[in-house]
Amino acid sequence: MKFALSLLAVIGVARANFKSGSVSSYEKFNYGKFVTRMKAPDQKGTVASFFTYWDGPGFYPGGWNELDVEIVPSVEENPLSTNVIFGDGHNKLEDHDYAHSFNPHDDWHTYELEWTPDYISFSIDGDEIRHLPATSVEAVKFMNKAQSLRMNFWTPTFHSWGKGLDATDMPWYVLYDYVEVFTYNEHLNEFEFHWRDDFNAFDSGRWHKASGGFEANSSVFYPQNVYTSGGNLVIKMEPMDGMHHEGVHDAHGILHADV
Repeated sequence: MKFALSLLAVIGVARANFKSGSVSSYEKFNYGKFVTRMKAPDQKGTVASFFTYWDGPGFYPGGWNELDVEIVPSVEENPLSTNVIFGDGHNKLEDHDYAHSFNPHDDWHTYELEWTPDYISFSIDGDEIRHLPATSVEAVKFMNKAQSLRMNFWTPTFHSWGKGLDATDMPWYVLYDYVEVFTYNEHLNEFEFHWRDDFNAFDSGRWHKASGGFEANSSVFYPQNVYTSGGNLVIKMEPMDGMHHEGVHDAHGILHADV
């Protein structure tokens, strides 16, 4: 649903309301543990994310693989979304839930994904909030493709996540204090530390800054909206150049463009 693209179609630029950013790791992982300490601005109509995504080669919707942690302030009762998006060889499917009785507000929290052939789990501040065993959850069986690790900040155009958007006090920022990656040793059935990025500088050998957009999103990703500052990775969201704040509630999706 949120994959970054390297080129935006011209018609998409015309429809976009906001500039924002997206980053993805060059390295891909088949199973692992992924941890970040993250702070989002608690602004309705936005999504701040930490996720994995398979983009091919040979991408097709029936082969979809994606694991999501997303902060969605417009869902006021449960503004933290967890999702396993997968393909069964024919269709794109989802196993989705919200973190109940948790609101990140605009505070720092630690989010963790664990992904193995036997289970997928989601944790917040060291406490597991969702556990999906392969023995009873179909999604785990199909979650088996090498995926990059990604972070982005965007504005959904569908009502449940996009309602209440008011861009008057933009720019807004998502901050990531660090990211840790652990690979999964199937023989030992354990995670092994791989690397940690404290974002004291932007590592262009590890991370790719995306350009473009995708459907159901009124933001365009620009490399200059991703940078490091004060030991944090920063993703900045701001109005498109020349855009007036009036009418931002009428956000339209961006045309999907691939190269």
